[in-house]
Amino acid sequence: MATTDQSSTNGTEGGDVLTTDAKDLMCEKLLASEEMEQKIPTVYHQFVSPRTITGPANQLNVTKGAIDWSYNGLVAYGSNYTVVVMDTTNMQPVQCLDRHKAIVNNVLWSHRVRSKVDESASVELMSSDMTGHIIHWDITIGTPLVVLQDGNKPVLGMEWVPGERNELLLATLHAPYYLVMWDINKQTKLWKKGFLDNIFFFQFNPFNNAEIAFMCTDCILFLDDFNPNKIPSSNGRKFYISSPRMGESEDINRARDRFKKLMKGLVIGDSKPRPEDTMTVSECLGLSYHRSLRHHMLLQYPRDILIIDLHINQTVGILTIEKTMTPFVQVIPARQRDVLYCLHDSGSVSVKVRRKAGAATVLASPLDAPDPINSVDVMTGNSADVFLSYEHRCQSEVIRQMKGSKVLAIALDPITEKNIVLLLGSGKLVHLELETISSANLEDTPLCLSQLFRPAYDERCVLPPLRLMTTGLLNAVASPLTVIRMCPPLTTRNRSHYNPIMAGGTLSGTVQIYNMATGIIEKEFALHTQPVRGIEWTGLTSFLSFAFSSQTGKVNNELLLTDVQSGQSTLLRQSRPAENPIDMVRVSPLRQYFVVVYKDGPFELWDLKGLALLRTMPKKFPFVAALEWSPVHSVKSLQAKTVQRKSIEDSTTIISPVSESGSELVAKEHLVFSDTESHLYHFSVDGSTVRDGIKIPPESGVGMITCIAFKSNQIVQADVDGSLNIWDLKSKSSRNSHTGRGWIRKIRFSPGKGNLKLLILYSDGVDIVDLKNLQYERLAQLKCPKDMVKVVDVDWAAPDTPVLATEDGCLRIMDCKLTQSASSLSDYTFKDPVCCPALLPPPVYTHLQCLLSTCLLGTPMPAWSFSVEDGFALDQLQAVNDQVSMMRLDLLDRAGHDTLQRSLTVALLLRDQPGITFWTVCQYYLQVAASCKNSCEQKPKQMEHHDSYSVSDLKRVNLYPHLEPLDTCYDVLCDPYAYQRLQLERVGVHEWRRGDYKHTQKVVERLILLGEMDRAVQLLLETDLDNPHYYTDGIKACLVATIQSTGAAQSTIKLVATNLIANGKIWEGVQLLCLIGKGLDGCRYLSSYGLWESAVWLAKSTLPPLETLEVLRKWAEHLIGLGEKEMATLVLLSQGQASRVLELLLTHGQVVRAGLLLLALRDIRYPVDKSLFAAVQARFCEHMKACEPLAGAMAKLQPVC
Repeated sequence: MATTDQSSTNGTEGGDVLTTDAKDLMCEKLLASEEMEQKIPTVYHQFVSPRTITGPANQLNVTKGAIDWSYNGLVAYGSNYTVVVMDTTNMQPVQCLDRHKAIVNNVLWSHRVRSKVDESASVELMSSDMTGHIIHWDITIGTPLVVLQDGNKPVLGMEWVPGERNELLLATLHAPYYLVMWDINKQTKLWKKGFLDNIFFFQFNPFNNAEIAFMCTDCILFLDDFNPNKIPSSNGRKFYISSPRMGESEDINRARDRFKKLMKGLVIGDSKPRPEDTMTVSECLGLSYHRSLRHHMLLQYPRDILIIDLHINQTVGILTIEKTMTPFVQVIPARQRDVLYCLHDSGSVSVKVRRKAGAATVLASPLDAPDPINSVDVMTGNSADVFLSYEHRCQSEVIRQMKGSKVLAIALDPITEKNIVLLLGSGKLVHLELETISSANLEDTPLCLSQLFRPAYDERCVLPPLRLMTTGLLNAVASPLTVIRMCPPLTTRNRSHYNPIMAGGTLSGTVQIYNMATGIIEKEFALHTQPVRGIEWTGLTSFLSFAFSSQTGKVNNELLLTDVQSGQSTLLRQSRPAENPIDMVRVSPLRQYFVVVYKDGPFELWDLKGLALLRTMPKKFPFVAALEWSPVHSVKSLQAKTVQRKSIEDSTTIISPVSESGSELVAKEHLVFSDTESHLYHFSVDGSTVRDGIKIPPESGVGMITCIAFKSNQIVQADVDGSLNIWDLKSKSSRNSHTGRGWIRKIRFSPGKGNLKLLILYSDGVDIVDLKNLQYERLAQLKCPKDMVKVVDVDWAAPDTPVLATEDGCLRIMDCKLTQSASSLSDYTFKDPVCCPALLPPPVYTHLQCLLSTCLLGTPMPAWSFSVEDGFALDQLQAVNDQVSMMRLDLLDRAGHDTLQRSLTVALLLRDQPGITFWTVCQYYLQVAASCKNSCEQKPKQMEHHDSYSVSDLKRVNLYPHLEPLDTCYDVLCDPYAYQRLQLERVGVHEWRRGDYKHTQKVVERLILLGEMDRAVQLLLETDLDNPHYYTDGIKACLVATIQSTGAAQSTIKLVATNLIANGKIWEGVQLLCLIGKGLDGCRYLSSYGLWESAVWLAKSTLPPLETLEVLRKWAEHLIGLGEKEMATLVLLSQGQASRVLELLLTHGQVVRAGLLLLALRDIRYPVDKSLFAAVQARFCEHMKACEPLAGAMAKLQPVC
């Protein structure tokens, strides 16, 4: 991100151009005036902008989900009062949003990137806090777009309402039981719904937008009729979970026995559990819809994960761990494959993978599979092939748990689903990546989870050995901070190698080095065994630090000199127990001496170069209360001696106390200090000689001096009463200014010649005043805790950017008004370019996607360094090339001229989730079309199968075993064979788990609909004799077993079915229609009653291809009417309606995707109507006219005959 000085016209990312016009502001002038007039070459340096460097995270930040990984690749999480945005590719902070006044407890990324008026990208997220405030952010500018609030109760959860038509509709859960609907576009509240039970969490069903699950105190609440446009009319359905308590005599020693007990006794229903029951909802840590399996939910307990089938409200699997394993903290289900990521209390993450039916249970270690067995996930029993079972495949290393570094939460990359970030209580982020053990290099590493192994139900699925590797770490500010100190300021002599770093000391004795431009903790030194009390820089790469245990009484002082580059530390003083604590250390401007001041004791004068003690002041010497070196006299003294030695260097050479001949020029330096009685002293230091200067008595009204600041000709003394005594040496006058804020703890002048801004630290806040022109002008004021948490220490990072170390462990780099601690991304300096293609302007993003996906220019791959000839504006090239340079371009090389594979790869690289879904579905069904074409198994202009196949022939035989099928997350988009197999497996589980009569009837219904007549009859005949439905079930069994296919029988059954449907018994009538092979009529009835989900399920499960096409085509048109154009496109694509998909894409303005689909169809020689081909071709060429070679190549293409 480029920023330039006022006099600069060009800039580059990561730096600012410093020229002659900006010197007065940015540089401390220590050269003679005639030297300043000489020409200074243009250099680049890191620019410091307002931002926040965060420290430890609060437990409240993550208990309800204040961490979220966006589709654009950035991670946002709450750290106390701040929302931190992080680039996980380069492990660097991107943005810190600091406006909340209470603990941030929820963050949520927007799934869409909007275009601003200037066509730049608006990357947005929401955050909430414990006082009910909800803030809508645009991270590119770093300021809130709107602040919303409904009461002052905590916001317990936030979810975007799913669906394309519901863009930027936000559902929020407020304590204790309110669901509020917001329209973020209009910045208004739509409605508010109160429930009867306290609610702690909620989640939308990823497969059905109208369903929500709420986690209550003692039950789960399901809402099935959600509509964002109106308040729900019902209070939902309650379900309770209970399991019989095991007696002491039944102590379970093996996980297998425990599993059997739980599966046998676990009950889900609408009645409350008994007091003696164990494993109830009240003990549940969290719930989550299964993202890979429809109608399934996960309930997380400390030592178990329950998998519930919501169709029958029964547990269909339990994942349990041994007693030797640490409890679960969080569980995240993946979507691309049936995989569970489990965070344990030890800080390790385990990976559980769905086990294939009939496969042997695999016992895996916490690390890699081949290692010795340390944990077992028991998911087997007498019916191992029936219920859901998972294997423990690998586990990451245990994170060392220290005080304050407890593992809080994990977040999963929604695009790759194989990358994880771990948030620790210390504020650190650990990046983990799931990979195969055979992945020896980057080229072999898959992009996403679905590329690691095939779906679990695929016959050719072989799970490779997996491992979770730590690949990155982002440090945080160590806490609690005790002191901060900025390195010497930027000058005209050091600007070529200047690095704006700050040192911070902590209570544990650690010293960290922060880069104030990039916001990165560059180094950390464990120097002291006691709290760090002070830091003083001796140059740009070394500092002095001192530490002691207590502020009162005698202590053991530690004084060290540390080199930042090498990390080497030198102990300057031998241990002297029972001495006065060091009060301060001050280094002279010419880096010749430093003074060590003791509390209630004489100070010591040290030689900085030789690290030798020159002199200890006598005991009768006044005790120092505040001390500062003179920056003026030192320069004049050195310049005089330099002239005398006739070794004047040119204006760009650093003035050094060492002459060309090698002999040292010992310059006289001056210092001023105040004693405990507020007398002001002036002394000169020449070698080891300390000479008295003047002594100025305190003025009336001046209290005990606490600190001194000396710059230019002004000496400022601050006292315990909040007064500033300002001496002007040039006019030989003084004046007093009363701040009215009490004890002044610290004052610091801002760097820069003529810059007399003074930063004042009080016990209750901070002031910035300007002392220029002998005036006292307050520029800004900050009060704690009203405006901010308590400030611990202050300093200047640059002439206009003060730094505040706050009690919550953060470093806040503020503007001069003390109102902003964040900037726009264009003002920041980054160590590496931010890896986030979504930051590109949306038109540029689309243009780049098109260029990377096509091969129309006649080469296997385009030139990866783009230019204006490729259709990009000059000011866009740097950002485009930066993003391209961070992509796995070798994958595009492998794709070659295959438009389909390139489009899918580019969608993954650009993190385009709708594009990934589209091209994944497209890839499978175009491969089906190509296979059918090659084997002559379909008509010339259709991808659908011939309708002469029976249901059994078509859907229970895998016609394409050589193709990798779509996984279960695609649900109705899966091929007929995979979809019906999944339904048969589910009904088998339902049959195994059936409990009461009601559940049995549901199973019978599904068996009849799926054509499993024999199994249905068997269950009907199992009805007990004393059951009131025994007679009707017997008659039904006879009907199913003896159904006739004659015309008269079918007419009678159809008439009865129609009457049942007309009287509201829809499913009873549909069952009869399915018995006589009239499933299509059943689907029509279901859709006419608005039961589209059921109609689609029945069609995909039972109907032949042409009838299925009829139902799904009508459903697609229904979806289009609802505004769900993406889903409608996918449905048509799964039915082989490529031409209709092209029309839809053009209608909805998705010209690039339509053009790429046309090229993919042409690659497999799939015929497209000439007029449609010409329409897509013309629109694509018009869209890509900025890139003339590409548009010209597209215009020359001819349709396939």
